[in-house]
Amino acid sequence: MPSKDRLNDTFLADSATYAHLRVLDPGLPDHVWEVIVRYRPLLSTLQWNAVREFTIITAVRMQPRTFETVRRLMTMSARFNVWVWAATGTELTIERVYTHNNVYLFLQERLAKHSEIHRWGVVRQLGAITDALGTASIKRLPSPKRNPRRRPFTLAEVAALHSWAASLTTNFKRQNALAILGLAGGAGLRSDEVIETRIRDIEIIEGRVFVHVPGIRARTVPVRTPWNRTLLRSLDGRTETDEFVFRGWRLDEYRPRAIQTFLTEHPSRIRATVSRLRASWVITQIDNGLPLPVLMKIAGFTATASLDKHLVHAQPLDLGLYTGLIIGEEISR
Repeated sequence: MPSKDRLNDTFLADSATYAHLRVLDPGLPDHVWEVIVRYRPLLSTLQWNAVREFTIITAVRMQPRTFETVRRLMTMSARFNVWVWAATGTELTIERVYTHNNVYLFLQERLAKHSEIHRWGVVRQLGAITDALGTASIKRLPSPKRNPRRRPFTLAEVAALHSWAASLTTNFKRQNALAILGLAGGAGLRSDEVIETRIRDIEIIEGRVFVHVPGIRARTVPVRTPWNRTLLRSLDGRTETDEFVFRGWRLDEYRPRAIQTFLTEHPSRIRATVSRLRASWVITQIDNGLPLPVLMKIAGFTATASLDKHLVHAQPLDLGLYTGLIIGEEISR
């Protein structure tokens, strides 16, 4: 029998064996289930058989929807599950396996020689499983140092971004690009906030444009000029107030992926990343001397440490201009 046929027979047999686990997520796509069932780590058969059902249960309960997500989930959780089983012999439950101590012992004993970014990614994935399915709290590693801090866009780069948006081939695409620029560049929204903003959240008061930001950091942000006109162009001819400003397919597991997909499918010389657009907006507010409490409020910051990565890009201050304020001769606005 050809090897391809043998593999298919194995998949069908295993799929039938574990069919009772698939019902944990009735909406699980066929291609995701196939990845889960076909997955075979480079481990002994004894080890894999010991943790396979638990690993499948964990993966299905996480409700992945894309190949990349489920592959990463299976790869990282399977090796971790095997290590915990072999090292501790503990009962295979989320509460007993996915603990802070187990994760960091695994990091120390099995991943000590791996790269900083790989270790960071593993802890983030195992922590996400714990957050979703368990009761413990896994402290994340700091972001890898090799990730560059976002420098603000220059005026020339901003012009290039608007030219890119205008060059897209359909009105639908142009409006989506303008929505990203207007919401992130003009109001400093995060990706998860951009993707959830609806037309009803945009309000014009006395000629000024405001965004009522939805979500856990709900707030109202005035949109900077001339980005306000950019945002309004993304709404031209649109009357359905419940419609999302940025239109695209939203996956429950990571809704902002629609933005990343759009930017990848419509490349430009300068990528209009939401994180860098937001960083540019924050730095502009700092350079304009916006009082810290106001900036914290409209940016949705909960800790002043969030400003550290932006302050390194802010314009140097001439302290002489503030002497009167420092010694009390002037009153702050």
